[in-house]
Amino acid sequence: MSASLRQPPLGPRVEAALAMALPIVKRLRQTAMSETEDIARGRPVPYEAYSARKNQGLMELNRLLPALAGATPSDALREALADLATTLEANRRALGVQLEASVAVAEIIARAIRDGQSDGTYTALAWRRHEG
Repeated sequence: MSASLRQPPLGPRVEAALAMALPIVKRLRQTAMSETEDIARGRPVPYEAYSARKNQGLMELNRLLPALAGATPSDALREALADLATTLEANRRALGVQLEASVAVAEIIARAIRDGQSDGTYTALAWRRHEG
């Protein structure tokens, strides 16, 4: 291999950061998969706990970024990152469906409360009763 194509040796700090990144990515993927599965199965979802675990993992990765600058990830890390991206997209879709369902339920409840608080005085039905 020519000298121009050879990568310079990684320093111990970069090697350590690369070694630390893989378990973090795997934990993030597992967290997102668990949350998505809970949503799909209709189980109670501890959103705060999942959010805290995802935030912790992202913070850990962000702290590693300066040490990883210019480093070439291993095939295992590259594959784990691709899996994480796919898993996070599925998680985003599941959370979006859950959010839409929550909004729909909230609108139904709000409408029921409004209708329950009204005595019907100002509804079109009340005016029609007095016309006939």
